[in-house]
Amino acid sequence: MFANVEESHIAKLLDEKDSVSTKRTINRSVSLFRTFLIEKRGSGDFEGLSKQELNENLRLFYVSIRSKSGTNLKVSSLNSIKYGLSKYLKDNCKIDIHGSEFHESKVVFKAAITDMKKKGFGSVDHKPAISTEDLNKLFNSETIVFNVNTPCGLQSKVWFDLMFYLCRRGRENLRKMTKETFGIETDAIGREYVFQAIDEADKNHGSNAAPNETIGEGRMYAQPQLGSMCPVNSFKKYLSKLHKKLDALWQRPLEAFSEESTTWFCRSPLGKNTLASLMSEISKKAKLSRIYTNHSIRATAITAMDEAGIEARHIMRASGHKNESSIRSYACRLNEPKKRQMSDCLSSALGTVNKNPTESHIDQENSISSLTQEDLDAIFNDTTFDEISSSSSSFVVQQQQAVNVLKAQSSNMMPPLVCPRINNSTVNFNFYRIYIESKCYLELFQMSAKDNDREN
Repeated sequence: MFANVEESHIAKLLDEKDSVSTKRTINRSVSLFRTFLIEKRGSGDFEGLSKQELNENLRLFYVSIRSKSGTNLKVSSLNSIKYGLSKYLKDNCKIDIHGSEFHESKVVFKAAITDMKKKGFGSVDHKPAISTEDLNKLFNSETIVFNVNTPCGLQSKVWFDLMFYLCRRGRENLRKMTKETFGIETDAIGREYVFQAIDEADKNHGSNAAPNETIGEGRMYAQPQLGSMCPVNSFKKYLSKLHKKLDALWQRPLEAFSEESTTWFCRSPLGKNTLASLMSEISKKAKLSRIYTNHSIRATAITAMDEAGIEARHIMRASGHKNESSIRSYACRLNEPKKRQMSDCLSSALGTVNKNPTESHIDQENSISSLTQEDLDAIFNDTTFDEISSSSSSFVVQQQQAVNVLKAQSSNMMPPLVCPRINNSTVNFNFYRIYIESKCYLELFQMSAKDNDREN
């Protein structure tokens, strides 16, 4: 039994076989090459050129292309352009620019790459992981960015949680997600978790993906102790507040809402551009140390698992990477605390730095000169302990008097148990007090012992 298939349906399938990023790369590469040919030949048509003519033009194209500002492209950009042209020519003209007919252009391409690396254009700009300090800002109890009692806050937190725990890739397929994309189940020991229930095609899992390759086996487990901030509880609440007549997972928040209302979102999905820049907007609202991208969340998750000692082969099953070398590209990066530590270590070796600036500032603030005996006499004069009668022959009376005096002093002089700011002067002052008070106790006991000896 067969279905009736129209040519338009086949054309759509062919058009959608490549990812959005691949299409973007192809279109940009073809557009640049056409512009180059128009300037050199007066015509941008290259589909009808012979392989020899195409080889000659590619040879010149690789070494002449520049950025909009007139500077050299980065190595990764030139590789991307060549990939786009190669794929377009292979799909549309049945020409393979990696063949022997294109030997000269291949040699020039390699020479151009080498020259760019020598000039400092070979580095790759990896998306940075979110720093620990910025993560603390996001999940601080006072932050409004992840306030689960508002539509925007709830949506931002659920989106971040899913991206983080399931190691989602930047902007990929966000617009296609529905309420059924993720499911909730309970494991063998009774813990609830969220998982990706519907398979999807992504950058690493297209038509050539092996059956055992996965988009990700990560799970987002419940943390009951967090209450409303528990990732599973937040996800459940988010699903319950979505518009019932719209299947899209990411919907536009209502401008006016009631906490008791069952619907916090419009019957309209969030746009692609909005979804693509969500982490950038969160960074601005939370006033983070830098503007992060969506992919920074994935980098943060993989880095955290690697630093926790989880094996690369296991991380791959959660992140969907196809090989361990991709995981190592995250693992080999240095985080900011480690970079600071390494720099301070080298500075210490030169004798130029002993402590970091923060510690030096604290030390300077808390530093005081040593108290002399005159200072102590001024603080603790003879009248301080004059309520303790040294002439009393009763040890019980002496002891009770000393206790009463010390209690009165403690209530008036000792700092509170919880103090917003304690510096060295406070600590030193109270240590001297303890010393004097202890000495007083010792003298009282010695006097009592002498009286007892005389009586015996």
